[in-house]
Amino acid sequence: MPRILLFDIDMTMVRTAGAGRAAMEEAFAREFAIENATSGMLFDGRTDRGIFCECLERHGLAGPDLAPNLARLCESYLEALPGWLAKKGGVVLPGVRELLDALRGEDAIVGLATGNLRRGAASKLGHFGLWERFAGGGFGDDHIIRAGLVSAGIAELLERSCLDRRDCEVIVLGDTPLDVEAAHGAGAKAFGVGTGRFTPEALRASGAEFAVEDLSETGRVLEMLLG
Repeated sequence: MPRILLFDIDMTMVRTAGAGRAAMEEAFAREFAIENATSGMLFDGRTDRGIFCECLERHGLAGPDLAPNLARLCESYLEALPGWLAKKGGVVLPGVRELLDALRGEDAIVGLATGNLRRGAASKLGHFGLWERFAGGGFGDDHIIRAGLVSAGIAELLERSCLDRRDCEVIVLGDTPLDVEAAHGAGAKAFGVGTGRFTPEALRASGAEFAVEDLSETGRVLEMLLG
């Protein structure tokens, strides 16, 4: 049976050393003269749209002006992000490159299920030379609830591969309980990766069908993903 594998980005495949938050802070300061706009906010497992909308509301910039303010903020963030990625550096997490290499030629369609804006995802993964590894997916441009972007990612990859959903198994890889919840909400299985704030045990407790410390044991991870 073909597999659709949807990977989260931040803390599942890469660590950007705070580049995304720094770009958001720059965008708020540039567009609205607000410093430390995201102070105290947790980003784990959330979508960029959800983070931006909450932050705009916190600072009195929502209401009837939400749509234009959100558009300004997203564009400014996307302009700032490449520079912060270059400054911060960041790393690809253990086993990611090897796993993506091993999946080539397997009966699997590899895509993304990420809260990043699509162009932000391209910037982050492009910085590490990984963007071209993915056939498409679901992104945080239009979704606050993460299950929506997982469903969108499944639909996009099914359309591109001309497969029927009934003929595929879908597995979502992520590092937070929100990834697990979103996978199940979209009718997929969840594969927890303990490279973020949550241990494999916590991810299993949240309902993940599979969970590992990291992706470094390529053979073991492949066996879990492909059966």
